[in-house]
Amino acid sequence: MDSVLPPGISSEIETARRNRVRARARHSVVAGTRRHAVLSLSADSLVIEADGRPPLRGFVDILEGERRIDRRLVVCSWAEDGLVGYEFKRDGIGMAVAADYVPPGHAGLLGRD
Repeated sequence: MDSVLPPGISSEIETARRNRVRARARHSVVAGTRRHAVLSLSADSLVIEADGRPPLRGFVDILEGERRIDRRLVVCSWAEDGLVGYEFKRDGIGMAVAADYVPPGHAGLLGRD
């Protein structure tokens, strides 16, 4: 049996669910002075909660607790329902590059023999 909740109650339930997810988050992302709890982290993307500020851009540090575990170049790929998703375009440690990312400054250079 399906039941429909009033909009106010369903938004409060969603807020409580996001607060639980944020409280359990092991990872966070830091860009400059901004720090966000990572709600979802995969090998090629991450999801954070939208906070009304401009989206993250450029290199970010990914932390587990207070320890930096990775540095990535991120690009905003989607935003909906108060969440923002970012794709990783470049690995900041090993310098692995995504197939659709062209590093600046290397086009047209000739190699030496």
